Order: sequence, then structure tokens, then C-alpha cells
Amino acid sequence: MSWTGDPTWLAEVLRGEGLRVVEFPGWRERGHGDFGDLWGIVCHHTGGSNTPPSEIAYGLPHLAGPLSQIHLSRDGTVTVIAVGVAWHAGVGSWPGLPEDNANFRTIGIEAANNGTEGWSQAQYAAYVGICAAICRRLGYGADRVIGHKEWAGPKQGKWDPGAMDMNAFRRDVQAQIEHKAPRKGPGKVFNDEMIRNRRGQDINAGDMIAYLDEHTGQTLDQLGGPGTCDGKPFPGWTQLGGRTVVDALAAVGAALGIDGFADPKAGK
Repeated sequence: MSWTGDPTWLAEVLRGEGLRVVEFPGWRERGHGDFGDLWGIVCHHTGGSNTPPSEIAYGLPHLAGPLSQIHLSRDGTVTVIAVGVAWHAGVGSWPGLPEDNANFRTIGIEAANNGTEGWSQAQYAAYVGICAAICRRLGYGADRVIGHKEWAGPKQGKWDPGAMDMNAFRRDVQAQIEHKAPRKGPGKVFNDEMIRNRRGQDINAGDMIAYLDEHTGQTLDQLGGPGTCDGKPFPGWTQLGGRTVVDALAAVGAALGIDGFADPKAGK
């Protein structure tokens, strides 16, 4: 299944993949003309960690927007910018694409990233999800996903998306294409995301998970004996006669003659 013309289905398909999607105002009317046959996707980084979707929609003083069809933020939010052609690829070449004319045949994705800071788990997972959803809709494999550096490196010296092995990225995209059920999407918490705790404080999810893991383990050990947090069957404490805290409390109550208390070790 291929597609000719503007991808009016972008927002719907991306949401169907479980992604958090925002529709930029006017995206259905934005573009530098209409697409021909859609060949695939060109992946970019914006060059800045906090590049806003508005810059991709409206462009720069020297280059009119839209600069891509999709903007991807650091937290994995996907903003659909335009349905028509965008100025994102420039001159270049790649097998299967007309030389110097990828704009009219490819969907561009601009990810807010400076190219050297690496990729947060949330952003990378969303990048994979975007590409998988579009390729699946077009009936293509991940071989239809290329980096701007692959298209325009020799002619323009482009190196985006930086810090990304495109062959490894394509393997991840292909794996998701073949994964019939969409990802869980924005409901899934990633370690580098900021979340709000019950006191209203914004904290790193990974730090909270580490804190809970450590202190839950300590609590289990205190109640059941050393190693309980590792799955040991309530080994008890030596200083409590091999009893857990609960059993020791029961033994004290029994010794004091409190009704209902019984020492589990009595008579053993």
C-alpha cells in the first residue's frame, strides 16, 4: 500500500500508535504545495534542545516554514505541523529518491535536540513510534527511513540526527512495525521524565523509583529479616530468636498474657 498526495491521516495514525499528539493550528492547510508519491521519512534534529513547534511551522528569516511535517519534543510530545510539502531536506541523494528533490517525496521529522546531548528514552521511543506508524500506514519497511546526514551529508555536510546510529534506529523501527499492538504511549513512565509527587513537587521519575526501591527493600528486611527484599522466605532476625518483627511482637504479647497473642515458636 503506497500513498499519493498529502498525508491527511498523520494525526490519526500517530495517535493510533499510542503517541501523545498535538495538532498545531492550521496544520491541515499548511505546506509548500502538495505531495506526489510518498517515498518515506527523513529524520532530523533541530540543533537546539528547546526548539518550539512554532519555529518549525513559521520558519526562519532565511527559510519560510513549514520546515517539516512533524516536531518532536524532548518529552516525546509529537506536534503535527503541516500536511503539505515542507522545506526540510535540501539537496542530496539516496537510492529510490529523485536527486535534490526529497521534499516532495518524504515526510520530515524535526526533533528538538542539539545533536550532542543524546536522546532521552521518551524522545527516542516516540521517534521510533512516529516512523513505525507512518511506514506501517504506507505499507513500507524501515528501509524507507533515512537520516538527513545520509541524504545530505555529502552535498551539504549535514550530520543530523546527531548521536544516532541510523542502522540501529531502523532496526528498532522495523521491530515496532512488526509489533502488532501499539506501544502504551504517554501513560508509560520513563526514568528521565519529571513527575509530580503527592506533595506537589516535580521530581525525576528515575530518582523516585530508586528511592522507593531502596526504602521498600529496607522496610521488608526490617519486618521479615535480612534478605527478605531479595525474595528470601522471611528468615527472621537473630536478635529476635529467628523471629520476624511480627512474630517477635506476638511472642512478647503471649509472654505478657495478652489475650489473642501467641508465640509461633512456642513448643518448638
